[in-house]
Amino acid sequence: MQQAQVLILSEEHDIFQDLVGLLPEGATAMSHSPFVDLGDSVQLKDLALIVLVLPQQKTYQAIESLGRSWAAGVIPVIVVMHTPPSLSLVNALLPLHPLAILKYPFPAAQDRSRATQLFTHGLHVAERQSLKKNLAQVNERLNQRLQEINTLYTVGKSVIASLDSDEVLQRILGTALNLTRAEEGFILLKEEDKLYLRASKNMSEEFVQRFHREASDSIAWQVINSGRPAMLQRQTQIATGYLVRSLLYVPLQAPGRGEIGVLGVVNRKKSKAFTENQLFILSSIADFAAIALENARLFSAVAAEKFRLRAILEHAAEAILVTDAESRLLLWSHTAALLFDLPDEAVGHPLEEYIDNTGLLDLFAENGADEDQAGGEGEMSHAEVELEEDRIFNAQLTPIAEVGRVVIMQNITHLKELDRLKSEFVSTVSHDLRTPLTTVQGYIELLERVGPLTEMQQDFIQNALRSLRHITALISDLLDIGRIEAGYDLEMMPCRMDRVIKEAVETYLIPAEQAEIELSYDLPDYPLWVLGNARRLRQVIENLISNAIKYNEPKGWVRVRALRDNQHVIVRVEDNGLGIPLEEQPKIFERFYRVQAPETEDVHGTGLGLAIVRSVVQKHKGRIWLESAPGEGSTFAFVLNSYEDETEVPESL
Repeated sequence: MQQAQVLILSEEHDIFQDLVGLLPEGATAMSHSPFVDLGDSVQLKDLALIVLVLPQQKTYQAIESLGRSWAAGVIPVIVVMHTPPSLSLVNALLPLHPLAILKYPFPAAQDRSRATQLFTHGLHVAERQSLKKNLAQVNERLNQRLQEINTLYTVGKSVIASLDSDEVLQRILGTALNLTRAEEGFILLKEEDKLYLRASKNMSEEFVQRFHREASDSIAWQVINSGRPAMLQRQTQIATGYLVRSLLYVPLQAPGRGEIGVLGVVNRKKSKAFTENQLFILSSIADFAAIALENARLFSAVAAEKFRLRAILEHAAEAILVTDAESRLLLWSHTAALLFDLPDEAVGHPLEEYIDNTGLLDLFAENGADEDQAGGEGEMSHAEVELEEDRIFNAQLTPIAEVGRVVIMQNITHLKELDRLKSEFVSTVSHDLRTPLTTVQGYIELLERVGPLTEMQQDFIQNALRSLRHITALISDLLDIGRIEAGYDLEMMPCRMDRVIKEAVETYLIPAEQAEIELSYDLPDYPLWVLGNARRLRQVIENLISNAIKYNEPKGWVRVRALRDNQHVIVRVEDNGLGIPLEEQPKIFERFYRVQAPETEDVHGTGLGLAIVRSVVQKHKGRIWLESAPGEGSTFAFVLNSYEDETEVPESL
């Protein structure tokens, strides 16, 4: 048993000493007169047992004195008296709820042992009562904590569920006042170097109006700058003419933005101090307030961004479609809605449910396949999409991480018509010029047979012939690219790309040797089947080899490589020649475009070779690209679909 205090109310010192000797080990005793008011002494409140020794005189007065004390009914009582109790005396003792009534003195050892047992029992009863009291207090505190946690949980749910920040902040302030038992509460927010009142509860209108203009609270600034709470228990001025008796401020911390303000509760009338537990509770509530304010800020930003996006889509001339990764419609422009007759309820539905254009659906399918091959990170795709009334749109599809895909469609019908007219004009003019130019070339070549010519005349004739050959080659290329774009002479059939490469390389072995260029190829030991036009594909290889030789230097090299990668055949024409500046590379496949540099002034060409190469590759549903750097050479590479039924192709092909 822990050390316990026993109060012996007795006027007789001898009896006190005798009773002390009967107390169990570990118990301490103190003496008081049975007629003295016990009061509210802290020392007396630690009592475990009271032993009342009734005097022979003024017996009832002693009973009444203890009955008026705070200890009556709270602390166990054992009564000791000199004579057997009468019925009236027992009735007088009942309000004290005595554990036992002992007759003193205790002459026999058995009587003294029984008295010790009663004292021990009384102390055990007191200990149990103390444990019950402590348990009740612990349960009360636990219930209070559970109530606080439930309240915080309710506030948390309201913060998440509601986007009305004013309503949420008022609820938060009400909870803060309820849990801290404060009189007034408010939220101050920092804007640049000033404080403004964002919300308040139970505060005077005058104070609210003053703080709406600007708050000059030095304690709030201290909390914001330090990031630590403030708790004061003294009369403090938090604003001009606004005095409080106690206050508790905690900082509002927004993720990634630091301290944005202060949540404060104050007492103006009562001087009761705030506790550490209330500080913890208010800090938790401040977190919810910061979340509510951050949600409001983000929601406002998202709403503004959504409004701007809607405005852009509403007024965009292009047809814009936005889908998720599974091609479900998310957003579209007003032009797209008119173009495909899209209703508002199409949001969230698959693209093919509302759009049946084959070209656009194929573009999505091809881009999705590219994403799968690239591990979910596809590249931008584009295609020409034909719609009703012979309208043609250029569609560009761009995958966007964590969003989906965006298609922008521009009406190029008039551009296609202009391109058709231009092509027809160029083809007609080229065809009409070819015959007279051939005739002129023939007559010039016959001039030497008519009669002797001077050396200067012969030079003039050679210059004229060179110019005629250049013009004739240009016309041939123009007619060639026109036929390619029109789809003429492009019969597709299975062919071996490795054989095409060998034939093209063998054709240029002598020109390469004359230019002192090492020309070679590197091919796998298996056939590279593609579905294409062998003559046009050879033209692609020859044009690339020709350029690699022309834009190289003596002792240089040109190498043609090819391989099969999954379902594709990749061909690369590499050289260590002059290279192409980065700023020139985007225009290198355009018609008539040639890189202007001192090193290429003496290189002759029509500027159509690479345009022909690109057209042929695109007609084969392939893709061509360039890798180059000045002084480090160039690599032109293109990829074609591998022919899947190659096992059924005769080897003679």
